[in-house]
Amino acid sequence: MAWHTRPDEYGGLRGLDLGALGIPPLDAYVGHYLQASGRRDGIVPFHVAFALFRFAVIFEGIAARAAAGNAASDDASEAGKLGPAFARRAVELVGA
Repeated sequence: MAWHTRPDEYGGLRGLDLGALGIPPLDAYVGHYLQASGRRDGIVPFHVAFALFRFAVIFEGIAARAAAGNAASDDASEAGKLGPAFARRAVELVGA
């Protein structure tokens, strides 16, 4: 998911100079994972969109707990703002 979100969106990598940071492009990273795991099925957009939507829902829950005053973290209201950002990234992947 990190390759699909910006640094201000929960520490994502989107928009950064990955080469300068020594981070491989997503395709190379996934290729290495597949080789090391022995899997051949790969990662399709559905997998990433599902994960992004899942995080969007989690962040929405954090926002609701912050609004109710029973959040576990002092910065829950800020983290809660990430829900729409993650949902937008997921929609970008599914092409809606």
